[in-house]
Amino acid sequence: MNSRHPQPRDDEVPGVGADQIMARRFVQERLAELPHRPEDAEARLRGLLAIYEELTARGHPEPIVLLAGVLGIPVEVLVRHLRAAQR
Repeated sequence: MNSRHPQPRDDEVPGVGADQIMARRFVQERLAELPHRPEDAEARLRGLLAIYEELTARGHPEPIVLLAGVLGIPVEVLVRHLRAAQR
């Protein structure tokens, strides 16, 4: 996650319902489990892809938007990361 751009707490995000809060928390918990060291970059990318696939399997309507939002990065950047993880 990007510490330079702190994310609002779930209860501070306007218009966020219970399902969205649960989805954000799920993503936050899964992200916390991923390796953070630079030498583990490939494992982290594979982990991001796994989180995306889990959200898709659970039927989340916008898994990329959710994951990018929690990470604090643009969707386009996340798409590049996911494509790299698929290689």
